[in-house]
Amino acid sequence: MKTILLTGITGFLGANLLEAILAEDYTVIGLKRSTSDIWRIKEFLNDKRVKLIDIDKVPLDNIFAEEQHINILIHSAWGGVQAEDRNSITKQLENFNYAARLYNLSIKAGVNKIISLGSQAEYGQYEGRVDEDYPCKPTDAYGMAKIFTSRLLQTLAEQSNTKWFWIRLFSLFGPKEDCKWLLPFAIYKMINNEDINLTKCEQRYDYLYVKDFCKGIILLLNSVNSDIYNLSSNKSIQLKEILFLIKENLKSESKLNFGALEYRNNQVMHMEGDSTKFYKKNNFANSPFIESLIETTNYYKNKKTI
Repeated sequence: MKTILLTGITGFLGANLLEAILAEDYTVIGLKRSTSDIWRIKEFLNDKRVKLIDIDKVPLDNIFAEEQHINILIHSAWGGVQAEDRNSITKQLENFNYAARLYNLSIKAGVNKIISLGSQAEYGQYEGRVDEDYPCKPTDAYGMAKIFTSRLLQTLAEQSNTKWFWIRLFSLFGPKEDCKWLLPFAIYKMINNEDINLTKCEQRYDYLYVKDFCKGIILLLNSVNSDIYNLSSNKSIQLKEILFLIKENLKSESKLNFGALEYRNNQVMHMEGDSTKFYKKNNFANSPFIESLIETTNYYKNKKTI
């Protein structure tokens, strides 16, 4: 049985990845902090295939010295993702330095594959549909740190003949997302039939269901096609349409006050990832959007606490 080292295991992406990985019969060593909220992974705490390590108590060097059977690294952890932290050079450098140590130690320990998560923020300010050949011109420290990290991963991995994958993500949604983000926030409001003040919501975004994201990462566990990939739903949908679909599914009486809020400065109106390369090289297909959205709204509807 192979072992995966998973960072960010208590986060939205990490927790969903944990569930998907365990379904494939791997063992998982999950890195977290002693202060991390573990509500997303509570159902797996007694699973003998899962071992959690607090990185603020155990040095990374010790982890690799003691856990010598790690086959694959999936690096999903990244701090400073909120808007107010994206231009913090200090926080984004911490992310880069941590990834550098993690990659170096993984390669020295003989890990044969590294999967790491990037972002559409690497492309910077753009309108429309972008593929991996689109010039990277990040406009914040977050995007710049992601680019530097991807270049470091590629260099280290190719020097050591380690398989590597850098996955640029666009918008995601699904179970276990923090309610500060738009879709779960709106779902909770509509569950309680509360009115919502919104922008005109004319933006077109490329929303990928988190379980499809996990399916894509699982495919990479057996892939040998090292590269930088966009991973998205490969099409965009208007925010207003998504919100109406949620309202219809919930039969909510909430009033959606479109235009009550102003767009932020330099608001991007069309952000779509061309993921054709990933789809073709990995024989990937995503789920129908409506079905995924219904599953998501039902998850939050059945959740006892907000």
